[in-house]
Amino acid sequence: MEKTKNELDITRKKLAGREKSLTELTERKSLARRSLDEVKQEKLQIDIEHAKLTTDKSKLEEDLNDAIEKITHLESQLNLNIEKTSGFEQIVLDKDKELQKKEEELLNKVKELLNKDETIQDLRSQIEDLKNKLDNEIEYTNKQINKFKVFETKMSETINATKVIEKIKQILELKGFLSDKELESLLDEIGD
Repeated sequence: MEKTKNELDITRKKLAGREKSLTELTERKSLARRSLDEVKQEKLQIDIEHAKLTTDKSKLEEDLNDAIEKITHLESQLNLNIEKTSGFEQIVLDKDKELQKKEEELLNKVKELLNKDETIQDLRSQIEDLKNKLDNEIEYTNKQINKFKVFETKMSETINATKVIEKIKQILELKGFLSDKELESLLDEIGD
């Protein structure tokens, strides 16, 4: 009985291990089935994309053939245009030489004008300097005139003061005194 019990335990452990292995295998199979489904889905998408690309490729090939035809046509037109323009090239070269000559003449005139402009600028600068000097001279002359006027006023006041002093002396010699009213009248004469 003990032996049978041991055998049963061993068998139970083996069965538990096998059950575990079976569960793992079932999970792996399930994962493999999911992966297979995903691969099938991707293959379907790739097939759809391949069909689209094939359609696009044939359309692009048609477009390329049309473009080649147009390029060939344009090349023939270009060759015709090159033949036509070769005659115009000489005319353009002649016109270009004429334009260069006129350009040089214009440049020379511009240089002359620039030289004249520089001369005018110099003259303007000289005129401005002369104006400044004249303004300074006028200012100096006005100051001198003002000084002279002040001097003239003082001279006039000095002359008047001398006359007033003479009058005061005369009054003092005659009367011996001078009233306030007479003094004010004489002082007013100095300011006149």
